[in-house]
Amino acid sequence: MRFRFELDGEAYSRHKEAFKRILAKHGLRWQGSLEHPLWSSRAERVSAVFERDAERDLLRHASLVWQGQSKSKLLEDLKGWIWEIGGRVEEEKGPAADDVSDEVEQALRFWDIVYKPNPDWLASQGRPRQWIEQDVKRWKHQRQMRQRELTGQATD
Repeated sequence: MRFRFELDGEAYSRHKEAFKRILAKHGLRWQGSLEHPLWSSRAERVSAVFERDAERDLLRHASLVWQGQSKSKLLEDLKGWIWEIGGRVEEEKGPAADDVSDEVEQALRFWDIVYKPNPDWLASQGRPRQWIEQDVKRWKHQRQMRQRELTGQATD
């Protein structure tokens, strides 16, 4: 069972401490990385996708996904928190993310082989450091969009 929570970036940023307190209260621990935020326990997990404006260093949009076998107190607390700060909640249909995540990860590995910039090689070819940093930022954004696309295809 999955529920998606959509939030404005500003609202999430202002209230993220309350979000973290809710997760901690229900025993979820940080398991992810900065690129793939994930909090989980034995029975449930919450993942996030953040859309950022790199130039202004602002969060534009936050999308949180709760997953569990059955509805729980954590889900109800998250719904209350989302509604309180003006977000949207919707139940997602389709296979569980665990069922498709291996397929998505494999597709992303192949995608990385083709599109991921190699900073060391680019620097050895004389490409300016600032351009290399822009290439890596652009790749990260495109990878995030590709991941969303693949996840959407797999769950449709």
